[in-house]
Amino acid sequence: MSEPAHVVELSLARGSFRLELALAWDERVTVIFGPSGSGKSTLFEALLGLHPRSRARVRLGGTWLEQPPPGRRLPPEARRLGWVPQDPALFPHLSVERNLRFAKPAGPEADAALARAIEVLELRELLPRPVSQLSGGERQRIAIGRALASLPRALLLDEPLASLDLALRARVLRHLLRLRDELEIPILYITHDPDEALLVGERVVVLDAGRERASGPPAPVLWSRAVLPLSQALGLENVFEGSVTGCEPDACALLTAGGLRLVLPVPAAAGERICVGLRAQDVLLAAQAPGPVSARNVWEARVTHCQLEAPDAYVHLEVGPGRERLVAKLTASAAHKLGLQAGSRVHALVKAQAIHRVA
Repeated sequence: MSEPAHVVELSLARGSFRLELALAWDERVTVIFGPSGSGKSTLFEALLGLHPRSRARVRLGGTWLEQPPPGRRLPPEARRLGWVPQDPALFPHLSVERNLRFAKPAGPEADAALARAIEVLELRELLPRPVSQLSGGERQRIAIGRALASLPRALLLDEPLASLDLALRARVLRHLLRLRDELEIPILYITHDPDEALLVGERVVVLDAGRERASGPPAPVLWSRAVLPLSQALGLENVFEGSVTGCEPDACALLTAGGLRLVLPVPAAAGERICVGLRAQDVLLAAQAPGPVSARNVWEARVTHCQLEAPDAYVHLEVGPGRERLVAKLTASAAHKLGLQAGSRVHALVKAQAIHRVA
């Protein structure tokens, strides 16, 4: 049986903090998720070869970067990892184009990689501009483009949206999703935002206090019992993607691939594809069909299971003809009063104002 494309076995001590991991996966886009201080950035530093005293076994994109003696240990400059830190660290005295070409190797392969990065990240109009005239979102796109131009065997993105306001986050996230969908390069993506983890990742690894808490497909992992305390602290959201089918003066309608219709107060054009988020605590449940209500979204739903985390209950639901997944956060006493259990039929109610656009 062949070994997974990506393997990270790591033991590293930094003062009183210890990072102990044993990970293996084949998915191309993996999100490293967890709160501040969980070891996310330390993991990236170790992958980059910046902790020579660590005990490590690292394979990325099918290539061994580090194996215990008498194996190999590539120095940082030979690892070919495209690292993009939170601060893009562009050269202020160079134009956008010269920043992009700074780390680019010579040769037609690198030329093609740079041209593709310019296309996917939509950078062409920015090329002659000085860095001082760029917004925060544009700087992040330039930093990612520069990393891609270096012909990396993997891309390491360390919270690329953390320093941006909501509007800029949505713009940059759109480019990141295109990058994910159109380029074949393996990506490791650090975030402590569940929205980003659900939208970007094909696999999620949850870290807490230097240990793996859970790993697997994004939605079930982020909704699992093991991760609920972290998700609650960070603000877990349901995420839906679909096409805008029509607009009214104060709202528009979104139809997901699973046939679920959402009404939300988000300006968008008919036919536009968008992603929206909904907090679990903003989902109300009724045991019977409600009468006239102000909520614009009322869906018939089936309970798949309930998770009790006293004093709260997380109710997992299937909604719509395509059985879209939805999680609602209630008090444990409310869930008990409604008699909720696997198979229960309920109605989920959501105000339009509770749904917001994330990409």
